[in-house]
Amino acid sequence: MALYTSLYNSPIGPLSILCNEHSICHIGIPRFNLFFDDIEEDDSEIFIKTKRWFDIYFSGKQPDFTPQIDLYGTDFQKKVWKELLTIPFGQTATYGEIAKRVGCRSAQAVGQVIGQNPILIIVPCHRVVAAHGIGGYSVGEKRKIWLLEHEKTL
Repeated sequence: MALYTSLYNSPIGPLSILCNEHSICHIGIPRFNLFFDDIEEDDSEIFIKTKRWFDIYFSGKQPDFTPQIDLYGTDFQKKVWKELLTIPFGQTATYGEIAKRVGCRSAQAVGQVIGQNPILIIVPCHRVVAAHGIGGYSVGEKRKIWLLEHEKTL
């Protein structure tokens, strides 16, 4: 399977976008430069749609579409990540609420899965907060706070 990459310069820092021929597979903060022979820089339709989604989102509006995404993980991980997609723009849910929604007794287990979310912002793990506080964020608490303030939830 061929993989393609592109960058988006966002207010929270550069976002690396990785996709296959049809769907977004990963969005994250580049931590260091990796070079792979089978990954090519690309600006295909999926990247254009994703960057348009980010332009709308970072302008303060809720995008009215979601780029095609592929979630790779266990059935439980995919169930949790798909549940995150139901949290509306400008709203939050707690780890415990997400655990109940997916039929899990452990908010901590759900939190670990949320921390492994491969598609930042579009799969809105930043909208999940602790019952008494902000909770963690895989790319840093400052970015989570910025995103929540941007959505006017803090």
